[in-house]
Amino acid sequence: MIGKILAGRYELLEKVGEGGMARVYRGRDHLLRRTVAIKTLKDQMTGDADFVRRFRREAQSAAGLSHPHIVNIYDVGEEDGTYYMVMEYVDGKNLKQHIREKGRLPAGEAAALTSRIAEALAHAHAAGVIHRDIKPQNILFSRDGQIKVVDFGIAIAADGSTLTCSDNIIGSVYYFSPEQAKGSLAGKQSDLYSLGVILYEMVTGQVPFSGESPVSVAMKHVQEPITAPRRLVSDLPEPLERIILKALQKDPSARYHSAGEFLDDLNLFQQQGIARADTGTPIKADEDTRVMKPVRGDTKEKERPAPDPEKARQRGWVVPLLIIFFLSIALLAGFLALRDFIRVPDVTVPDVRGQSHAEAVRILKAAGLVINQEVRYIFDETIPTGYVVKTDPFQGRVVRKNRSVDLYISKGPQEVITPDLYLRAETEARIILEGLGLKPKSEYAYNDEVEEGKVFKQLPAKDARLAGGDEVVIFVSLGGRPFPIATLVGQTVDKAKSYLEEQGLKPRLRYEESDQPAGVVITQFPEPGSSVKRGQSVDLVISKGTGG
Repeated sequence: MIGKILAGRYELLEKVGEGGMARVYRGRDHLLRRTVAIKTLKDQMTGDADFVRRFRREAQSAAGLSHPHIVNIYDVGEEDGTYYMVMEYVDGKNLKQHIREKGRLPAGEAAALTSRIAEALAHAHAAGVIHRDIKPQNILFSRDGQIKVVDFGIAIAADGSTLTCSDNIIGSVYYFSPEQAKGSLAGKQSDLYSLGVILYEMVTGQVPFSGESPVSVAMKHVQEPITAPRRLVSDLPEPLERIILKALQKDPSARYHSAGEFLDDLNLFQQQGIARADTGTPIKADEDTRVMKPVRGDTKEKERPAPDPEKARQRGWVVPLLIIFFLSIALLAGFLALRDFIRVPDVTVPDVRGQSHAEAVRILKAAGLVINQEVRYIFDETIPTGYVVKTDPFQGRVVRKNRSVDLYISKGPQEVITPDLYLRAETEARIILEGLGLKPKSEYAYNDEVEEGKVFKQLPAKDARLAGGDEVVIFVSLGGRPFPIATLVGQTVDKAKSYLEEQGLKPRLRYEESDQPAGVVITQFPEPGSSVKRGQSVDLVISKGTGG
């Protein structure tokens, strides 16, 4: 497909992504001279009327949305059996990468990003479109810093119609709503639950539920309570925690009723946060001023001469006043010194990710921090063995000087044992592999033994030892290879049935009166010479004779 030009203007330059039913390419619109993203339906699916209908429906629903935080759809078309849509190209990182880079986000930043996503969902929901796959990987940052919600590829119009793929779960299990995990129809509240999971991950650095398999994670969404985010991040503002917990209610009716309602609470939280920041900590300088004002008055009194004998009695009060004055000065100086001794300055935790253990210790100590002697070792796909993956508290966080810091050192990629995917549905197999940190790649071929849409082979085979991020190729059956059906008209019913069963076809018989001998095939469908595949049904009309 690379180099192909669609509609005489859209050139496919490179593949940048692939989903269950389509591929995404970076392309060039030669007419308007701009870079675009081009999404094409996979070749093996263009012969399936259901998939084609789903793809067209996706294009129509997405093209109707126009919002600054939703990726734009420019064009939709079909050429030589290739169904495509042309979209705005967003050349930037996604929210998942942003979270991984920062460890976790400050409450204010997380609330602001969530507000923009909620605005996009409010617009889509008002147009009757439900996303169904809200996750950080589908939230992109453009070069100018704009948030863009992408991939309404498995969206449904909110009219009761569903676009599930062979009843398989579509999307990312870590962001599933409980009703999606149970296989129920997703609604607006399902998108809001997923957005709540994203907000939870932004402020804590982790998703609410994880597990050994996608199925176990899905069941946790249904059955297990959420760990309150303030138990993981003690300085998280309580109002933001309440927003998160409301969005993550198991019962959809207990969540926010709309994206607009979710957005209102986020905006209120941000406004209150700004007000608190503007007010700040009450300044105590006025108290010091009140302390110092009598001091200045006393000084002037001390410097004024008193030669008049009539005021001799008044001088008797000067000494006690001077004693009180100097005692006050001493007490104030002692208080200030004690305050400076007790008050510990703040420091910012430096970013030591990717540094050796020794270098990280040196940098943290230089910043005035104390390193916990108990080093923690974790698996990591990108950081080499022996180097720092992260710190706790996270880099960039402001803490007290001499705060203890935990170091997490990489053990290298985690070894993964490949599962047995034989006879798994394609989407299920991909979810399992992604849940193990492996990268699935689908290949398609005819197979007479395995029904269409299921895995008949995998490379590497089951029980192979791989590192996280390694690729696993799954070979998905297209069903039996098509072949032309023989002419059965004129044959006896027994001979025709025997032929069909040998070819793996299913005979369906109907008897009619005719002038042909009884028991002879008088009509067949598909007609002779038509292409059929194993498992397909064939209709035979059998003569009952004249009936006389």
